[in-house]
Amino acid sequence: MAFVNEKLTETQREELANKKIKNPYGSFRDMTEGIKPLYLTIDKNAEVWLAYCYKHHDTNDDIEEFIFMYKSNPIPVQAIKSIQKQQVCWKITRIDFPKELLNEKEHIQTLLTEAFKVYNISGWLEEDGGQANR
Repeated sequence: MAFVNEKLTETQREELANKKIKNPYGSFRDMTEGIKPLYLTIDKNAEVWLAYCYKHHDTNDDIEEFIFMYKSNPIPVQAIKSIQKQQVCWKITRIDFPKELLNEKEHIQTLLTEAFKVYNISGWLEEDGGQANR
């Protein structure tokens, strides 16, 4: 199975919030209480997902924050979105790989690229697939 955008139920959101998955670069809530996304871009067979956390409105680059969950390891990811010729392009500007996953870096980057292709603009279900660039 490939990545799909999935809207979480309120129960699923609470269960995820209870796991206290924190984004060290997100909003105050993300950093202290943990993320509580409305949508996940998920590959259920691979047990990996991408969740939008926060957009930095105080920068000119409009950096957006995500958590990429890989083998129960939350990986903070920063990316900048642009639209070129009606295609969404993501430039991943930062990935904080845990030390224990450094030997899987290439595989994680490939999965992350595939997740961003499906995530497209906002991870909402009604979107068409987009183009993602690393």
